[in-house]
Amino acid sequence: MSALRGIRSGPGVLTTCGLLLVCLGLSVSVDYPRTALGFKGDEATYYSLAHSLARDGDFTFQRHDLARVWEEFPGPEGIFLKKGADIKGVELTAMPPFVRLKTIEDPARGRLYYAKAFIYPLFAAPFVRLFGTNGFLVFHTLLLALNFAAAYTFLAVRGSGRPTAAAFAIVFLLATVVPIYFVSLAPELFNFTLVMQAYFLWIYKRAGEAPTPGSARAGAGRFERFLLSPASDYTAAVLLAIATFSKPTNIPVILPLLALAALQRQWRRFLALGLLFGFVVALLFGVNAAITGEFNYQGGNRKSFYGRTGFPFANSVETFDNRGQGVATDQVPTDVLVHGDTLRVLGWNVIYFAIGRYSGFVPYFFPGVIALALFLRRRAERRTWQWLTLGAALTGAIALLIYMPYTYSGGGGPIGNRYFLSFYPLFLFLMPPLRSARPVLLALGIGALFTAKLVLNPFYSAFHPGDPAKAGPLRLLPIELTLLNDLPVSGDIDRARRTIGGDPPMSAYFPDDGAYLPEGDSFWVRGGARADVILRAPAPDAHPLKIRMLTVEVTNGSVANRIRVSGGFGGETFSLTPGEVRSVEIVPGGGVPFKPWIHPTNYVYTVSVSTSAGAAPFLETPGESADSRYLGARVKLVPHYEGR
Repeated sequence: MSALRGIRSGPGVLTTCGLLLVCLGLSVSVDYPRTALGFKGDEATYYSLAHSLARDGDFTFQRHDLARVWEEFPGPEGIFLKKGADIKGVELTAMPPFVRLKTIEDPARGRLYYAKAFIYPLFAAPFVRLFGTNGFLVFHTLLLALNFAAAYTFLAVRGSGRPTAAAFAIVFLLATVVPIYFVSLAPELFNFTLVMQAYFLWIYKRAGEAPTPGSARAGAGRFERFLLSPASDYTAAVLLAIATFSKPTNIPVILPLLALAALQRQWRRFLALGLLFGFVVALLFGVNAAITGEFNYQGGNRKSFYGRTGFPFANSVETFDNRGQGVATDQVPTDVLVHGDTLRVLGWNVIYFAIGRYSGFVPYFFPGVIALALFLRRRAERRTWQWLTLGAALTGAIALLIYMPYTYSGGGGPIGNRYFLSFYPLFLFLMPPLRSARPVLLALGIGALFTAKLVLNPFYSAFHPGDPAKAGPLRLLPIELTLLNDLPVSGDIDRARRTIGGDPPMSAYFPDDGAYLPEGDSFWVRGGARADVILRAPAPDAHPLKIRMLTVEVTNGSVANRIRVSGGFGGETFSLTPGEVRSVEIVPGGGVPFKPWIHPTNYVYTVSVSTSAGAAPFLETPGESADSRYLGARVKLVPHYEGR
């Protein structure tokens, strides 16, 4: 009996079918526009392009595409659009992609193009055609089932018991942030699947118990013969090329395939894989050029549009030229890469990447931590292709931290690191054979501490990405200060960029519910709660200021209280009687450099204030106050800047 045929009769089939039926039932029955609460991040672009392909058969954005959105949503919030161009010629250049298109402006002024990769909406479009917007979820259901089948088959072929393989495969997918992207109209799950399937195709023949091509011919079926043949490697290269077109930061995923061929001196395969990968990537960017007049779907005259700025074609006043915000990405941000704080920022980012509150690998991809730990522990069972796979994952992580140090987790305040999500499948293929259920239970138990509340309510969590980190173990982890503009709180105009204290004043961000909204230059901390506050020091006249000392003035509420003030290099705990005022000074640390491309460097700090008790004024002084907040203590922060 072939290895694959034996696996097909195991518990993986039942689990795959069960997962498929449950997710399919959800996909076709949920009222997606109402349940999703609205567009998040880049969803409006992918939604509109998929509907345009499904219903109009084109890649253009016109007035009827804008009007169509209102059938289900109150406008395409956050849609990315660009003007097209007509190609008049080609010239060679010294920089990648080594050719430049000679273009003129598109003469058709009544159309625009979607300024995102078209590949995910193209694959989703048939399902959108059949099921409407719910077709995205139907498509995602098939992707999720394929991922489980691949994960289970790999683990079983690697030598794990089939029940244990099925259990770890489901935990690897669901005790993580992956279910959030199952309900999102974005390409993250699609990219994840491309990488998962590609590595399964490449690794199956090398996984351990899979028969060699010569010995399996007689008993293997057609699909297994394909898996055991060189054709599966070339198919993997095509899938990885599609993933790279969809998100160019995925390019490191091709390296293990090339490196193994080189190590084995299979030079023809090395050359064929490299050429095939490069050809498919170039072909897809060429198709984008044929459609829009530019290779780069994020370059050129590209803008984002929101309801507060208006949408092109909405009326005679709102046009592409006089609305929207320019967001073209045409050049490598060398000013960020060579800045003097680059190494310091990288040091902080390594910590944040591992254990950050909003994007850390440990809280949001904990089964991958278990896979890595088992790989490092079980030396005798490591394989060369696993070392290469780990190298690709580490290369991808380091490249993200260096290339985009201030937005490595993805814009729009995502949950988890959506840019690294497509590298997460690589950790599955580090797994040695599972000899017991203990790793499964450990991955599930600790992973669930961080992600169970996401998985059990994915629609709400996806729309309110900051809420999961307001309670539980996530609050024990550090806030990613280098990602300040991409933290969920930055999208809340009431709780972000609030001016408080100092000359010149600082900007304050309130990422949790421990503090009430600021009132002037102070704010109330809830009774019996902890408030974390992010402080951004100013840079007047482009001269960054650092905070050397912070005076924290605490005015207690109407009940006896115990206060804890901390931040940077220490803190202080003290007791206050009702109405008592106390000022303490803390050193907030050296500050984390933060440098958006259009601003001078700012230094960012965190401060925490905790109270042990509180009271609601309208209960304490009936008839005198209508304030129903549960108030602990009022806090005023005064910075003392270096050199001032």
